[in-house]
Amino acid sequence: MPSQTVRLVPYGRRAHRPSWRGSTVKRYLVAREAGNGSVMFMTKDPREWKSYVQNLGEVCGTAWRDDLLEEDERAWAEAHRKEFNHWVDGRAAPPWPMLIAAVKRAFVAGYGALERKPITQAEALARLDTTYLWKLLTADDVAQGHGPEALRAFQRGFRLGRGQRPFSTKRNIPRMVDPPYHWYRQQAEANLLGPSAARERALVAAWRASGASREDVEASQRALRELHAGAWRDDVPEEDRAWAEAYRETCAHWVIVSRRDAMAQSAYDAYLRSSDGILDGEPAPPRSKRCNRDSEPWRYFADRVEDAPEDESELATAEAAAREYWDARWREAPPWDGDPDQVHWLAAVRAARETSAEMADHIPRPW
Repeated sequence: MPSQTVRLVPYGRRAHRPSWRGSTVKRYLVAREAGNGSVMFMTKDPREWKSYVQNLGEVCGTAWRDDLLEEDERAWAEAHRKEFNHWVDGRAAPPWPMLIAAVKRAFVAGYGALERKPITQAEALARLDTTYLWKLLTADDVAQGHGPEALRAFQRGFRLGRGQRPFSTKRNIPRMVDPPYHWYRQQAEANLLGPSAARERALVAAWRASGASREDVEASQRALRELHAGAWRDDVPEEDRAWAEAYRETCAHWVIVSRRDAMAQSAYDAYLRSSDGILDGEPAPPRSKRCNRDSEPWRYFADRVEDAPEDESELATAEAAAREYWDARWREAPPWDGDPDQVHWLAAVRAARETSAEMADHIPRPW
């Protein structure tokens, strides 16, 4: 089946919120700030709360984007910039005091959302002073403890949120006719207009009707596939273009995520084969024991491999991808020149590229 290049989702919204839904999700950034302000205080696991600090940095960075669609999100961003701009203007990265201020602001927002009765800011701040995380972040010896990684996590999130770096667009996207499982729910929430959107909703209703026969279900599914095939055409009617673009973008995101995960796994496996199972000086956990958070740096490694300029040498790609890996772990990358792990990173790059080539026309399952 032919492939097609489509516009993909910015990193600031990459895994959770396709860009076509921007006008349908009310107070999204407000909720993300409050949500991170709640969950980061519910754990003592450094990896967990640092990941929430990165998420908070991403929310903060989004305030400097100029593509916010919702009026209340633009108002939130304006207030956010006014409060934090003196830490951002003229700086390469947000400093530690901005992290502290952002955490405090997020906690107040999150604590207020959790309480069943109205509370004052003074009451929220009094509660903040008693929390484990706040005591850790404001301790005199934080610079010798978790402080450096926490700041790197916040700075990385801020850079991702502000920069809108896209998923790789070098690969064409197979023309999916069976969309990801979440497409129909998203389409219903977005209430997309046009004849094709309306027909799709009617076919889905017929397919899921309690009294539908097997023949009726199969007929509805065939009609849906024919309808979805039309979303990839170059001559989509004007009244259906919003629906078609939303469909293509959702499918593209699904394909890219599937390919990215496979490339990351291949890179990880190849690195361990080359290093005899050693990563960062220690035996690496087997695949079955890794949590999703352990896999995320390898996904960013895969992104950098996929995004490599055509004229970039393999060694330069390995260096840049390794640097991306360490940055995603909130660590400073070891000096590349003379690094004994160069051969392992090269093995990981080659494996990721082999997997990418193998999956060029792969259509993942819709669930």
